[in-house]
Amino acid sequence: MNVLETLRKTLPDLSAREARAARHLMANYPMAGLTTVAEFAGKSNVSTATVLRLVRRLGFPLYAEFQEALRAHIEETLQSPLLRLGERKEKGEPSGTSFLSRTIMRIKDHLDSLADHISDEEFNSAVALLADPKRDIHLIGGRYSTNVARYTGDLLTAVRGKVETISGQTETWPQHLLDMGRSSVLVVFDVRRYQSDVVAFTEAAARRGATIILLTDVWQSPAARVSKVVLPFAVDSPSIFDMLTLGMGLAEALVGAVAERADEAGMKRIEQLETLRSDLASGFNGTGRSKHRSKKGAT
Repeated sequence: MNVLETLRKTLPDLSAREARAARHLMANYPMAGLTTVAEFAGKSNVSTATVLRLVRRLGFPLYAEFQEALRAHIEETLQSPLLRLGERKEKGEPSGTSFLSRTIMRIKDHLDSLADHISDEEFNSAVALLADPKRDIHLIGGRYSTNVARYTGDLLTAVRGKVETISGQTETWPQHLLDMGRSSVLVVFDVRRYQSDVVAFTEAAARRGATIILLTDVWQSPAARVSKVVLPFAVDSPSIFDMLTLGMGLAEALVGAVAERADEAGMKRIEQLETLRSDLASGFNGTGRSKHRSKKGAT
């Protein structure tokens, strides 16, 4: 567990002053923790003793060890495919196992660790928000994770209405904020190297009252600062590229759980969708083709 994840899990058990320091760190992560103890304490409006107690609660006997963990966090989140390629060329390829075998083992390890990163309570909170028919749902992702956002939006549309996936040029994104308010839910997909435009949009949506569900990696996007629910998953892989396999599986689990909660209106929606698909399939197969022909026989 990284420092930010530990902070989120530890927060309910902290004293009022420790929680104040923790929230300052979460809101300014990780830079707030890279200052001196005195600066950290001053910005949090607590004593230096409180900061040191918080650091020990997080598992670091020394403040220097705490800061080293924050620096490691920064290094991990800034890794690029080019950097990883260079590192692997220096180390050489692992011997004894194929690339496919290493990938399968990594996915299995990540699946086993998912329960350590996400509690049932956090998952169920996300499901309850997505299943609420009174809420409008919006989804957004980064350069690659937008594909997962679009896929999730397509699945959700089958079981409920008022679902919109935000894509296209960033200049068009502000217009999507116009209809967002306290009844809105924004589902955000953002993994390392986190996108500043996605984070900025998330913060803008939060300021308009939208509730944020964040699916991110275990190091956690800066968008976590304004998120009500954070669902982290592992992304590192034997490849020079991070994998979104667990993010996809997690999104499918969310939609599956939402479908299980579907009320009569939701079930009717699914039935109507299947009917429409069947009607269209009949048309494509030629059954209904004659209905669309002109007198000249053109379609």
